[in-house]
Amino acid sequence: MDFVAFDFSYYKRTMEGMYHSYYLKRIVVMAVGLLITILYTIFFPESIWINLLLILLFGAGGIFFIRQRMQFHVLYDDFLKANEREPKIEKLEEDEFTYNVLLENGEKLRINKNGVRNLPSNNKELTLLVGFTKAFFSKQPFHVVYYNMFDLTYEEKYRLSKNRVSRVPRFLRPFTWRNLKSSSTNLFRLIIGNLLTLYLLYRLIRYVISIVQTIL
Repeated sequence: MDFVAFDFSYYKRTMEGMYHSYYLKRIVVMAVGLLITILYTIFFPESIWINLLLILLFGAGGIFFIRQRMQFHVLYDDFLKANEREPKIEKLEEDEFTYNVLLENGEKLRINKNGVRNLPSNNKELTLLVGFTKAFFSKQPFHVVYYNMFDLTYEEKYRLSKNRVSRVPRFLRPFTWRNLKSSSTNLFRLIIGNLLTLYLLYRLIRYVISIVQTIL
């Protein structure tokens, strides 16, 4: 399809910028975590095994994200080839924190609203959605999807609450159960992932406080 080749060519730099920015943020998080842990281990040689595990974790995470960041052109070509002959028009459902791609097997592919781009296609009936799934660690979070904006539906609870004023302050909404649940459909993985994140944040904050107190 001519419009697919045009769309992908026209928006390639936009997609590439989004992709590189997404992984750069994660690489920086891993680098900061690694630096804090190394500094703490130098100043306070205690809990050495836990700190070594954290160093390995942050180091491996950084390497993983660097490798993923180099895969843009492969993914770009894959999405282009998948749509070039006959574009796959997906059915989309809008939720409070995600756009849900309704898959044929009944599952939902949840694309984070934060940072998503809805790009007008050269085919006036279609929109090209470019975004990422919500999970922090994901083998392939990047997605490029064609959909018809006039066929967009709303998730039932979101539709009912759309015109209501939320009692939850805006700055607390990312921490609501509804938002956290949208990060994963696997409850066990969701609980373990959030507990691990809280544990890492706790240790890093404690390390930073200890380092600052020592320096001052």
